[in-house]
Amino acid sequence: MPNTLPLVIHSIALTLETLAFSLPLGTAVAWMLVRSDLPGRRVGVSIIVVLLFLPIYLQASAWQAGFGQEGWYSHHNGGKPWLSGWNAAVWVHSLAAIPWVVLFASLGLRNVEPALEEQALLDGTPWQVFRRVTLPACWPAFGLAAVWVAMLTAGEKTVTEIFLVRTYAEEVFNQIATHEESSGALIALLPGILGTLVLLGLGMFFCTQLARTQRPLNLRPSRVFALGRWRWPLALGMLAMLMLLAGVPLGNLLYKAGVLVSQTDEGRVRIWSAGKCLETILRAPWQCRQECLGSLVIGSLAATAAVLAAIPLAWLTRKSRWLDLLAIAIALVCLVLPGPLLALAIIGLLNQPSLPWLVWLYDHSLLAPWMALTFRATGPAVLVLWHGVRTIPQPMLDCAATEGCGSLGQLVWIVLPQRLPALGVAWLIGFALALGDLTASILVVPPGVQTLSIHIFNWVHSGVEDQVAGICLALTVTLGVLAAAVTWLASVKRNKLVLPVLGGEYEKL
Repeated sequence: MPNTLPLVIHSIALTLETLAFSLPLGTAVAWMLVRSDLPGRRVGVSIIVVLLFLPIYLQASAWQAGFGQEGWYSHHNGGKPWLSGWNAAVWVHSLAAIPWVVLFASLGLRNVEPALEEQALLDGTPWQVFRRVTLPACWPAFGLAAVWVAMLTAGEKTVTEIFLVRTYAEEVFNQIATHEESSGALIALLPGILGTLVLLGLGMFFCTQLARTQRPLNLRPSRVFALGRWRWPLALGMLAMLMLLAGVPLGNLLYKAGVLVSQTDEGRVRIWSAGKCLETILRAPWQCRQECLGSLVIGSLAATAAVLAAIPLAWLTRKSRWLDLLAIAIALVCLVLPGPLLALAIIGLLNQPSLPWLVWLYDHSLLAPWMALTFRATGPAVLVLWHGVRTIPQPMLDCAATEGCGSLGQLVWIVLPQRLPALGVAWLIGFALALGDLTASILVVPPGVQTLSIHIFNWVHSGVEDQVAGICLALTVTLGVLAAAVTWLASVKRNKLVLPVLGGEYEKL
């Protein structure tokens, strides 16, 4: 039986250290962006939204391009990398987790009833109100953020494999990849299954507390706290944080994409060329055209299937409390289940020797990666449409019912036309997640098919050179456009209630 206990301990330690860094920093950033008068908040929100769309392997590649084994800093430091081993894994995971903490913390901060804070301000200072009223009201959102970060960190093997840190997720991946079916291997999977069940239970608890029915939907703008003399010092601190999250990694990739090495009498000389950088970025998609096409096809199919599955689930949540809980549970299962375990379930479902046609589909079609990415994209699609459907005024539906419009008619003729931007948001988020997925799809793609994420991951192991930096930058631009489209759709006037988390104010329909 494989000895997985030390690897489980490594994964738990990595998760706890990541939470220790990302939770307080992400909460502070969220409060300054959504509840304070900090200058430049819109720019900060836009950068955070883009970072949410960037897969972690791309962020790891960006940091490795600067401070890893083949990074520009390492070349100027005698070949000694600044980022390596355990500290590098904690660093990259923590920075990648901060935007997600900002997202969940912003949801909690915006859901605090302004009346509670206004009443508390009559008897205390703003700091006392924040500490005794605002923070306690947000604990379900903070708990949900912790669950999500724990799932991302413990179930991800990309960063730890790049920086040569062994974890439990890598062990599970290796056993599945080698088709190990011994009883010892199955026993080794039990910690992952138990951990997934624990995270699922915690996520379900925090979701029900965050969306409990006795808590009214907040339709008033959240109170904005004045920072006073701390406004500009905190603005400089926010600028430094955003440069750390986005500026430095982007600069690393830009340098790698444009660096030119020439041999002189004094040795190898490195210079940076803007023309070479632009040429590398523009040439990269064509060089990886087959991988880009495969990712676009699978991602589009997965996002479409996820939205079609999420529409009836979101609509049924208005019928009863139990269906509401069922929809949340399905969304959490899709989000929390680690990629290797999801891949193992799909392999067990499709690889049936007694059904040759199913085995043929598994080996010669896109069915397996399509199923994996659809499962992964369904979670956020359900949550987005759940909130969009929930904010349709009940009197509008009651009026339609009195005119003889049934449940299906209300969905088709009233709900969906009013929530077209929400459908677009759900599709784009699902497509972005499918485009960046690695841990599930890498195990189920058929022979001869390779997605862009797998291609980049294989390249990164040999060092981040100009071609890798070019395709990473091209993918970053693509995901940035998707993030901008999501932000625009979420801020459409008639759709203000779809994603009232990072930007915009609540508005009655």
